[in-house]
Amino acid sequence: MINRITKLLFLLLITVSVAYAGLTFEYFTGKTNSDGILLEWKTGDESGTVKFEVERSASTPNSFIFVKSVNATGSNSYYSMQDNGVDFNTPGSASVYYYRLKCIGANGSYSYTNSITVVHTVSGIKNTWGSIKAIFR
Repeated sequence: MINRITKLLFLLLITVSVAYAGLTFEYFTGKTNSDGILLEWKTGDESGTVKFEVERSASTPNSFIFVKSVNATGSNSYYSMQDNGVDFNTPGSASVYYYRLKCIGANGSYSYTNSITVVHTVSGIKNTWGSIKAIFR
C-alpha cells in the first residue's frame, strides 16, 4: 500500500514539473482595494511563454471565465492587473473570488497555475460615494 502511494506521489510530482517546464513563478497574489482586486505576479524563467490569460471564478473555485490577456515580457518580470469587474455588494459584505493564470507557450500549449483566493470587501463609505456619483451622471 505504501509503495503504491509513493508511486502515485512521484507521478504527481513529475506531472506538475512538466506542466510548468520552462516557466517558474516567484509569487502570484491578489488583494482587494477600493476599485476592485489587484493581481500581481513575478516570474523567474519564462522560456517559451508568450502570454498569460487571467481567469476568475466567483463563489466556486471551478467555473473560471476569461478576464484579460497579458503579454509575457521575459524572464524575471513583474506583472500587475487591476480587475474592476468584481461586484460591489452591500456595505460590509464580502465576496470571494478565485483567480488563476493560464500560461500559454509559443507553440500553443498551456498550463494553469494553482488558483488563489481573494476576499473582496466594500466599505460603507465607498458604497455611499458610488451612489452619490451615480446620481450626477
